[in-house]
Amino acid sequence: MEFDKKTILAFLLIGFVLILLQTEFYQKHFLPQPTKETAPVEETGTATRETEAPSREEPGRSERDEERLTTEEEESSAKGTDGFNHLRGDGEEVIVETDLYRAVLSTQGATVRKWLLKEYLMQDSSRVQLVAKNGRRNLGVLLPTATDTIDTSPYVFSVNKKKIVLNDRKATDKLEFSLKLDSERELKKIYTFRHNSYDVGFEIELRNLNDLVEGFSYLVTWSSGLKSTEPDFKADMDKAKAYAHQGEELEFSIGDEYEEEKMVNPTEWVAIRTKYFAVAVIPETAKGKDVTFWGTPVDVGENVPFKQYGFELSMPFVDQSFKEDRFNVFLGPLDYDIVQSYNVGLEKIMDLGWAIFRPFGKFVLWSFTLLHEVIPNYGFVIIVFSIIIKVALFPLTRKSYRSMKEMQTLQPLMQEINEKYKNDPQKKQQEVMKLYKEHGVNPLGGCIPMLLQMPLLIALFQVFQSTIQLRQASFIWWIQDLSRPDTIATLPFTIPLYGNTVNVLPLFMGVTMFIQQKMSMKDPKQKALVYFMPIFFTLIFNSFPSGLNLYYALFNLFTIFQEKLIPYKPKEPKPVKKRPVQKRRKHDYRGRF
Repeated sequence: MEFDKKTILAFLLIGFVLILLQTEFYQKHFLPQPTKETAPVEETGTATRETEAPSREEPGRSERDEERLTTEEEESSAKGTDGFNHLRGDGEEVIVETDLYRAVLSTQGATVRKWLLKEYLMQDSSRVQLVAKNGRRNLGVLLPTATDTIDTSPYVFSVNKKKIVLNDRKATDKLEFSLKLDSERELKKIYTFRHNSYDVGFEIELRNLNDLVEGFSYLVTWSSGLKSTEPDFKADMDKAKAYAHQGEELEFSIGDEYEEEKMVNPTEWVAIRTKYFAVAVIPETAKGKDVTFWGTPVDVGENVPFKQYGFELSMPFVDQSFKEDRFNVFLGPLDYDIVQSYNVGLEKIMDLGWAIFRPFGKFVLWSFTLLHEVIPNYGFVIIVFSIIIKVALFPLTRKSYRSMKEMQTLQPLMQEINEKYKNDPQKKQQEVMKLYKEHGVNPLGGCIPMLLQMPLLIALFQVFQSTIQLRQASFIWWIQDLSRPDTIATLPFTIPLYGNTVNVLPLFMGVTMFIQQKMSMKDPKQKALVYFMPIFFTLIFNSFPSGLNLYYALFNLFTIFQEKLIPYKPKEPKPVKKRPVQKRRKHDYRGRF
């Protein structure tokens, strides 16, 4: 079984490499990083960037505790050079309540300070809070002038109301913030909140500012990044990135140092995401001129830094006495159906792998959503889904299994050919191909079905790693979160590749893989492979989500049942035809005469 052994090893390695290529580790350490034009942070004038990030909260810390935490805010030129110091102040909170979220804005800067999602909880059962502590420039406005840049975030706006409550009886309402720089010049920021929607209408009106604003643009900012919401802080930060869409999706991410990048092209939208949540600003009346991203790694006492991203979206402003821009602002979960509904390609920020795998990932998400409408438990959804996939792939897996069995039956004959033509490789290859032809065996018959399954398997890996539907979705007994490993114990030491947690489903998956390998590999030469692959995959899969391990374990289990219930008996191989040995004729002199 020399050929079969190499084939199995090759395709297992292909699968492992394809999975590895999707990981953050490979992309960070082995892919060439794009060259970025780094610009120093502007410290002149009134606009400087916030780099203060929240400290990592202890488990169980309440929202009230969070409110007591103070942040050292960067005061931009305390005395200022813009001539509008009289507009500075502390501001007041403005509350918006809907069935989906509770938003806290401030009259200081008319900016977003908190955004608590009511349908998503933290590990301590408190509501998910998306906005990091220092949010005073979230949806802030910067006005470049001939000598300075005016940051309007410290200024106190007037507002038409201090609280909005939306429900079935009142589906929409507006907050109108107004900042009068003097008797003629005015900046307005208008928020339109909608019931049962994560997006907010956002309008900016500039009146009589054409003699003040220079550079043919003004800036819309987001400064605090997004707060980490997951118990696995590293996994959350691995997914933390910023994006812009400028005809194509462009990604910005940082390592261990501050980075900044300016993307100079018409901009359809900008976004910042973590593992499961995102904020996006989508211009509607006009595309942005360009966008500048920056990222700051902040030590918060974890094994990796907090990645605080921010952006400045430049909006066109010609010499106009009145300028109005409308935006759509999304602050919510990375649910594919929700982000796709905006029809601007925002779903591209979801991590469904390379473009070739995305259709398969979309199919998996669609299947999960459809099944969950009739099956309320996602664990049972995974069970039903694995059965459906197994049935759909039955012809391929059956063909692969049959080819493997047929190759096993030909091994004795191939061994004879190897012995007979061991000194003539070309002749040996000809005889092997002739043997395949005589028995109707395709040497790639077991490989092609495996290769055809790879896109689906990679898509499943990506979806199980990042789909919010599995976040905090319980199954049975000890499996309380299908998006995380099903840990039952923590070791006082770390095992290389395996980690320091004992998880049940990876062990179950390894056992099912061992049984399957044992059933399919009968050659004594493959004995080491039978043990090596299950152990190796158990080590690798130990840190994967329990939902992913559940799927692979069930897939292996159904394959075992398939081979037991529908066995395939290959035909007995025909013996290798031996050439008849021609006997040498003896000279018979009598015959001549």
